[in-house]
Amino acid sequence: MVDFTETVRSFIEKEMMTQVHKGTLSPSDSLIDKGIVDSLGVQRLIAYLEQEFDLQIADTEIVPENFETIGSLVNFINYKLTAKG
Repeated sequence: MVDFTETVRSFIEKEMMTQVHKGTLSPSDSLIDKGIVDSLGVQRLIAYLEQEFDLQIADTEIVPENFETIGSLVNFINYKLTAKG
């Protein structure tokens, strides 16, 4: 399993966090509860993940459990890359 934590954190902090959300995110911080990721944010994350990691994300995989935290995103990326072979 590859640790993509810093890659994902960097994207979120640079591209999705506003002045209101400034600070460092831990892998277990809820992106949804903190208001960093909303429905539009999920779409931005999907586009980023598909491009950055050459993934195809199915509609059935767009669930809060996969997008809740940086840790859950990293687990999801590793799952997808392993399934892809």
